[in-house]
Amino acid sequence: MGGVYLSSPNRSKNTTIDENKTFIYAASAVQGWRRSMEDTHIFVCDLVPDVSLFGIFDGHGGNDVAIFVERHFTEELLKNKNFKDQNFEDALQETFLKMDELMFAEEGQLELQLIKNSNEKGGFDGGCTANVALFYKNTLYVANVGDSRSVLCRNNTNYDMSYDHKPEIYKEKQRIENAGGVIIHERVNGSLSISRALGDLNYKLDTKLNQTEQLVIALPDIEKRELTEKDKFLLMGCDGIFDQLSHSELLQFINGKLGNQPVTPRLLGRVAEDLLDHLIASDISSGIGCDNMTIIIIYLK
Repeated sequence: MGGVYLSSPNRSKNTTIDENKTFIYAASAVQGWRRSMEDTHIFVCDLVPDVSLFGIFDGHGGNDVAIFVERHFTEELLKNKNFKDQNFEDALQETFLKMDELMFAEEGQLELQLIKNSNEKGGFDGGCTANVALFYKNTLYVANVGDSRSVLCRNNTNYDMSYDHKPEIYKEKQRIENAGGVIIHERVNGSLSISRALGDLNYKLDTKLNQTEQLVIALPDIEKRELTEKDKFLLMGCDGIFDQLSHSELLQFINGKLGNQPVTPRLLGRVAEDLLDHLIASDISSGIGCDNMTIIIIYLK
């Protein structure tokens, strides 16, 4: 187990805070016990009038795909015709799929290679989860592939905005088997523990199948909710955040730290960092609390 872990955790945080007329947000990331940081995230208040965008990309098999997606996602969404026409569900789906198209292209392969900074040919082995929240006026859209999550604090209870894509889920299992794959130890072909991801191009090479029929697909599920005064904040996190505490316990922790004081960007940033410190394991014996961790808290004014 020691091979992938440091002798002591790197607790330094990369934290960003900001606000606009609609919400306050804090994004914080920590490398923790891992030897390298494979998470990336995006946050764009007022991407265009009335639209804000947040996303967490948790890399596996390296950080190259997560960095690639962080670089290109916002730009591709802005270019998308459905986005311009305010058809946000279609725009999000198309932008997720577009990430894979870009990575398969020669230029994308070159860029992935440069991110990896290696001379080995063919960067087909890395991937990342993607959990993206788009706010449009009072409507929230969450698009998800993989096992990062978004949880809405509604009436001080958890209202889940995404669901993990695991190979053993019936719909996922059917697609994997139809594509000629097998599930061994709850992993695609005994290797990948999630059934949807961006990148992981090795699982997407069957030319007889379209983009949404491959062993692993980049097609997101999308949850849409009208926000009301009962909604307090959205918590977004990579899977490492959800390994130890239940959704309700995480919300309780945040609410306990916020208390009844006025919420400011600085306070929210401190709460995000406190949560990360709380979740980092004191040792690597169980493997829980040892992952890279990234959270975004979006507090609704």
